[in-house]
Amino acid sequence: MARRGVRGRAWLVGGAGAGAVGAVLLWAPGGVLSWSGGVAAAAAAAYLSQDLPRQFSDRLARRRAQQDSGTAAPVLVSTRIRNQDYVALGDGGRVVEVPASGHTVRLVATGAGPLPVVLTDLRVEVIARADRSGDLSRHAAEVPLRRFEVLLDADPPRVRPLATSDFPYRVNQDETEVLDLEVRTEAGDIHWVLWLDWSCGGRTGSVRVDLDGRPFRTAARHARPAV
Repeated sequence: MARRGVRGRAWLVGGAGAGAVGAVLLWAPGGVLSWSGGVAAAAAAAYLSQDLPRQFSDRLARRRAQQDSGTAAPVLVSTRIRNQDYVALGDGGRVVEVPASGHTVRLVATGAGPLPVVLTDLRVEVIARADRSGDLSRHAAEVPLRRFEVLLDADPPRVRPLATSDFPYRVNQDETEVLDLEVRTEAGDIHWVLWLDWSCGGRTGSVRVDLDGRPFRTAARHARPAV
């Protein structure tokens, strides 16, 4: 009975590892040979700790994000808008709600490789600017954490710290750095993105930061005075 129990547990572990490799083969058959063994071993270990679903899904999500981006950047970035009021603007025959100046972009950067990565700078790029004004609609705000300003009207646009802490920051694999960016403009309707500069193991590069492939968009709270 004891041996049958051991064989049963071994079959379950083996099944978990095989299932993990099978899932990887279905997802990315062209790139599996170099790392399927490691994923299978990780899947088996995670199964024994009753933590397989979260760890395996996290690994797949991280790998997919790196492949979809078409880069080998050792840092993964996610963003969301916080603390926003809205300006209702006429745009191409329809009315859209655009986050008003003063809203916050929360940026989360996570190390994605075996070596530590140093985040060396954060830059802003304006994609488009239009003279528009509209009605302001206020929403409840939250208190931000580590704070920066994105100054869209500066020449060139720039990111400025609102506390003593500033770049560079160092993040190890699976560690996270969270930045809250307060976005400001005094005129117009602006489409913009960020660029996060990094260095790691003698390499350097930049990661574009946006909203799932779309530029951020920010509108001034007040109309520009007539000239």
